Order: sequence, then C-alpha cells, then structure tokens
Amino acid sequence: MSNYFPEAQENKEFKKKDFKKTSFSGSSFTNCAFINCHFQECDFRNASFAECSFKHCELNSVFLDGCRFQDINFEESKIVGAEFHKCFKRFFSVCIRKSILMACNFSELNMKHTRFHGSKLKECYFNGTHLVEANFGETDLEGTIFHHSDLSKADFKDAKNYSINPQSNTLKKARFSAAEALSLLS
Repeated sequence: MSNYFPEAQENKEFKKKDFKKTSFSGSSFTNCAFINCHFQECDFRNASFAECSFKHCELNSVFLDGCRFQDINFEESKIVGAEFHKCFKRFFSVCIRKSILMACNFSELNMKHTRFHGSKLKECYFNGTHLVEANFGETDLEGTIFHHSDLSKADFKDAKNYSINPQSNTLKKARFSAAEALSLLS
C-alpha cells in the first residue's frame, strides 16, 4: 500500500472517490471535504485531519493508530469497526450527525461537548470516556456500552435503546426523556 497523498492537502474537495485499501499514513488534510467517498481497510495511521468534513461517506475497518482527528464532522455517514481509541488523544474532537456507527470503540477519549444527535450507535463502546455535555438526542444506542464514563450534563432526550448503569458511570445532571429514564431504575 503506497501513500496516495504524499503532500499536505488544504481546502480540497473529494467527491465520489473509492479509496479501498489506500494509504493515508502520515498525510495531512486541512479544511477538506469528503463527499460520497468510500474508505475500506484504509491506513490512516499517523495521518492528520483538521477541520475536515465527511458527508455521505463510508469508513469500514480503517486503521486509526496515531491518527489525529481535530474538529471533524461526520454527517449522514456509516462507520464500521473504527477503533477511535487508537487515535491521537490530545486534540481529538468530532461531531457526528445522522450517521450510523457500528462496533466503534471510543474508550479513554475526552469527548466533552461531542454531538451524536440523530445517529444510530450499534454495539459501540465507551469505557472511561469523558462525555460531559455530550448530545445523544434522538440517538439509537442499541447494544452500546458505557462503563466508567463521565456522562455529566449529557443530553439523552428522545434517545432510545440505551442501558446505562448509574453505579458504574457518572450521570450528574444528565438529561433523559421521562419514559426512557425509567429504564435506569430497573
């Protein structure tokens, strides 16, 4: 797998590209837009993405070791098997809207103020994740696990299919819809 982007990319738009098994390793992208692109088994190790957007994209089994995601927007995208916990943690910040995430791992990340609004997170994992003031509004959290995570002031209004153990997570001032909040008592 050779590096497809040996030089820094800035203010570029990539449309309808199939990047199957492409190496982005060590590449740098700033203020770029990826629209209707497919990333399957791509190598994002040590790549840097800053102020980029992914709209109507598919990311499947990408390698994220040391990848830097800073101010990244995923909208109406599908992400499968992403091990976000392997990303460079210091500047990690993403916004996820109306997207489908399956079997993604967000453990040990600082995701304060992160928006997942209107998304479907199926069997995702948050262990030791800092999710203060995160927005899970109108999100389907089927099979998603929260363990030792700080969900203080997180918004779960109109979220569904979640199961959060209040004894193993911090839920101070978290907001829930009345019907779904009753499930926390069982």
